[in-house]
This record gives sequence, structure tokens and C-alpha cells, in this order.
Amino acid sequence: MNSPARPDRGPHPLSLFLSMAMRVTANDPVRMARLLDGLNRYQNAPLPPAMPAMPIILQRGGTALREVAPASAGARTIVVVPSLINAPRVLDLAPDRSFVRHLAAQGHHVLMVDWGDCTRGERRLGLAGMVSARLVPLLRQLPGRVDIIGYCLGGTLALAAAARVGQQCRSLALIAAPWHFDGFPPSARLHAAEVWSAIRPMGRMLGAIPISLLNPLFWSLDEQAVIAKFERLASCAADDPQVAWFASVEDWANSGAPLSPATARDLFSYGFARDRIGQGKWRVGGVPLRPESLACPLFDAGASADRIVPPAARIRRPGVERITVAAGHVGMVVGTHARAQLWEPLSNWLQAQ
Repeated sequence: MNSPARPDRGPHPLSLFLSMAMRVTANDPVRMARLLDGLNRYQNAPLPPAMPAMPIILQRGGTALREVAPASAGARTIVVVPSLINAPRVLDLAPDRSFVRHLAAQGHHVLMVDWGDCTRGERRLGLAGMVSARLVPLLRQLPGRVDIIGYCLGGTLALAAAARVGQQCRSLALIAAPWHFDGFPPSARLHAAEVWSAIRPMGRMLGAIPISLLNPLFWSLDEQAVIAKFERLASCAADDPQVAWFASVEDWANSGAPLSPATARDLFSYGFARDRIGQGKWRVGGVPLRPESLACPLFDAGASADRIVPPAARIRRPGVERITVAAGHVGMVVGTHARAQLWEPLSNWLQAQ
């Protein structure tokens, strides 16, 4: 017997999603019926079991460092920095799909940043402020040297933090991290400007930018793929494990604490609109940030089918250990082949530093 449908599951905002679906399918009744069937299967899928809680060991403002597993003697400390935009649990999604628990199983002392609600407390903090007022103070409280890994926008912030802590950072690894925003297609940058112009007044009024206001921007990067994944789900049996897995990933994609207006402003203005980050004009702690100034070893992983952070947007500095995996933005960290394509090569690289 199916569980009751959960229309709160998303996609959010549902009205804009359905409007996009009608446009993409050209109002084809067969495709729309298939899409709605897939959407219903998602909303009826059982909730995934919760992963074990990670205790907080340090906190700064609303941002915390959570410990994946207790440290063993001599273990190197790795700090994993997730994106600000979605909840960090994509890096700890299921027992056999947990990037951070894989690293811990290799004998590392793994800590993960939980950004918390960026609209509380120091709500005027932009991207640079999240680094200098939250992330860097947490890192400086840790004893000894650390390795830092950043995923998506968390990689952008991890690079900034690595520059600020200097020799404390033993190595830096970036996963699908945007740096050169001029590497996004011009149409995507233009649409980002339009989205920001539309949501900025509401963000000011609310004092926050909910993830639901940002979703249409991400959908626009590959609308056909967004619709197609729900159409494919319609062909799955209700008890197909793929339905439960789809629900886990989709629930994550629609989750996350809201951004502060200042953080969203910096992402859209300094990033998409003017590429101040990629041009070396982004100041963190009053200092222009340039990847060339980093002395630590760098690892950069990207995905060939990534529409969220296209390959051209990745860091371009020479002397970087690079890999490109055959996956998408999310699949590269939680997909069927993530362990072989990313987790193990990255863990091996860390061990060699």
C-alpha cells in the first residue's frame, strides 16, 4: 500500500515547475501525463531513513563544525565544506552513498561544515563575510594542519579560507567548484541577472532568499533534463529502489536554509554578473583573492556533464591535479560510480600529500 502523497516535497515552486513543463513538452498530453505520473511516484515514495547524527564540536555564529567520526591516533584532519545553497547532507546521503563517511573509513578525522541559517545573527554577511567571520575562525581553532575539501559553492569559499589560513592548510581539494563565472554560457549569466532582479525586492522584504526562489535558475540551466528525469521515473515500478533513491536526491535538492540577501547579492553580482571572483577582484578580509597565491597542493575535480558548474567555470590555475569524471553535478558525488571515479582518487591524492 502506498504511503500518502507528500505534495510538500516539491519541486518548488510547483506552479513554476508545471509552467516550465508545459512549455518544454509543448503541451504534449502524453508527455505531460508521463511527467505527472513520475511526479506522483516521487511524492508517494517513502521518506529515506535518517543518517546517524554528527555531533557539533565547534561553533561560530550560526555555523558549526560537525564530527563525522571520532579521531583515531595520528589521523589527519579533513574539513569538508559543502555548498551554501543546499543542505550539506548530499555528502552524507545514505550508508553506501556517503562521501564523508568513506573518507572517515579510510582513517581520516573528518569534520563537515554546517553553515546553518545564514539569515540569523550576522545577517549582513556576504560571501566574503561567511569566510572571514565564520569559516576561518573555526579552522583556526583546530590544532595542527588540515586538509580542506569544498563542494560546489563551498569550494569557492574553501579556496578563500585556504588563502586566509595560509600554512595551516596542508592541501585543498575542489569538487565542482565555480571560480571563473565567465565560463558559464552567456545565456545563463543573463538569466541569472534577470532572476536576481526579480527576487531581490522579495529578499529584502523577507530578509532572506529561500531556496524556492533560486530553483528556477537551476532548472533553466537544462530544462529538458529536469523534465526528462521525472518522465523516466514514470516507467519505474512503485517498489523499484530507483524511486527511493530519486526521492532522496530530489528531497535534498529542494532543501537548504535560506541565503541572506547579502550572500545572494555577492553570488549574483560578484559572480555571475561581473566575474569579480574569477578576475581576482574579490576581497576577503580586505585582500584581493587570487588562486596563484596559494602555496598548498591543489586538486580539482569536475564532471563532464555538469550543467550547474560547467567545466569552463572551474579554476584555471596551472599546477593543479585535475580529474574529470563522466557524471553530472550531483552524480559525481553520490552516483553509482562516485566511489571509483571520485572518492578513491581523491582519498589517494590526500594520502600522498
